[in-house]
Amino acid sequence: MPVPRKSIALTAGVLAATTLLVTVCGVGGAAASRPGGAKGMSTSVPALPAHFTQQKVQWTACDADVTPDAVSGAECGWVEVPVDYAAPDGETVKLRVSRVPAKDHSRRLGSLLFNPGGPGAGGAADVANGNWQAGEQARARYDLVGFDPRGIAGSGQIKCPDGVAEGPEDPPRTESEAEKTFADATRRARACQKASGPVLGHMDSVSVARDLEVLRTVLGDAKLNYTGVSYGTFIGQQYMKLFPDKVGRMVLDGVVNPDADMQQVTRLDVKTSDDAMRRYAQGLVARGDDRLGATAEEILRRLTAFAKKLEQKPLRGADGEEITDATLSMYLEMGVTAEESWKQLTTALVAALDGDGTAFARFEAGTAGEGGGEKPTPQEEQAEENESLSMPAVLCLDSPSAPKSPEEMLHTADAFAEQSPLFGRYYAWQMIDCATWPIAPTGGADPVKASGAAPVLLVSYTDDQHTPLGNAQAVHRQLDNSSLLVRKGQGHGAYASENPSTCTDRAVDRYLVGGKLPDKAATCPR
Repeated sequence: MPVPRKSIALTAGVLAATTLLVTVCGVGGAAASRPGGAKGMSTSVPALPAHFTQQKVQWTACDADVTPDAVSGAECGWVEVPVDYAAPDGETVKLRVSRVPAKDHSRRLGSLLFNPGGPGAGGAADVANGNWQAGEQARARYDLVGFDPRGIAGSGQIKCPDGVAEGPEDPPRTESEAEKTFADATRRARACQKASGPVLGHMDSVSVARDLEVLRTVLGDAKLNYTGVSYGTFIGQQYMKLFPDKVGRMVLDGVVNPDADMQQVTRLDVKTSDDAMRRYAQGLVARGDDRLGATAEEILRRLTAFAKKLEQKPLRGADGEEITDATLSMYLEMGVTAEESWKQLTTALVAALDGDGTAFARFEAGTAGEGGGEKPTPQEEQAEENESLSMPAVLCLDSPSAPKSPEEMLHTADAFAEQSPLFGRYYAWQMIDCATWPIAPTGGADPVKASGAAPVLLVSYTDDQHTPLGNAQAVHRQLDNSSLLVRKGQGHGAYASENPSTCTDRAVDRYLVGGKLPDKAATCPR
């Protein structure tokens, strides 16, 4: 998941398409079924020709294709890498990179590479426009370097003429409905494959980790110093597996657990949303707001019953749209994760329970307004579209566990719905893109060990809806040589964020600049 950036209001339709993929944030593990994977494959690919490892970046002023708002001193360039590391003499792709030189150049420590997550988010613009600047001490001592991963943003965008498969607005309940949904999703995925070319089959995280090694070499750094957020932590973990002796100072912020496959992560997403629902219900009771019920249990029962009613008889919403149980799931997911949305969500739910199907449109308009009402620029809209296309291209290669047939998907959705009547079926059907992806996965769930790697710093909020604290705790157990810094509060991406924490930023900077890790398990206030 990317670090917070300029606010872009997402419509309900976009959220329905991307909710699962955003929260999955890079499931899967080391590739094992073809050359270039990480499981025992670090020496299985040919040595790179010298024209990759010895290339020189031609740094120039950043063009509008990267950002129209470059900060002072920002530079941009290109780095060429092979599409397929198993065949380095074949086709290549150029990675868009940006750099902001260290402010204290006389004491420069090297480069600090940054990835904002996704998968599908590019980092070149975030560094060039100052949206991500690291902490004050790290910014002074490092050249900040952003890059757009292969097939993403400026690095040879993939193309999907009809978009990618979205979770259906009304999840299928019958075999015929499921077969139709699968057929449509398969058609879309094959169109992506045809239009995008070979790079679509090599957007796996292991290949991106190998790209990081090329970047490190080209930039002239003895070790890779790296900060990755959300899915960016998964890239970092793959690099650690492949090149443990090249790991420098690595910060993994909003941690993805590589030892969980897609269905396991989706179940965790369902649980996380259920937990958020309970906090929402308890919060209403604590505030004395009894419009939905007098107790948290009553509120949850009433909304669950409402979802079952909508399954049988949808409401009419604004512009004649149908409000189904899946629509309710989507709006609940939008609203319960942020306390500032609770009041508007409750007002919408009360109206909907009284039969006003237009209430959710007003809620959506209100939450969009919380971002300041700024209309996204054409560049931001294009970046958002590319990110939504890129997510399955990465995730479907990294994880092998999506249901593979209409019958299996129906069975999985039923099991998820039994676990969570409010969110289960809705989340399960977000796996439709990977269920129908035309390129076989190359990854699998596998813990990160990285024996011999330098100490790593893991960072997490106590309440992270996208990458729960449990992920960071699991990876902390997997890595003997790591520390876990926990920031109290709700958010995603705790270091150098839009809502800065002096404690968090100073602790991370002490590690990046001086190599001093916090205690094995340290905590910072909000």
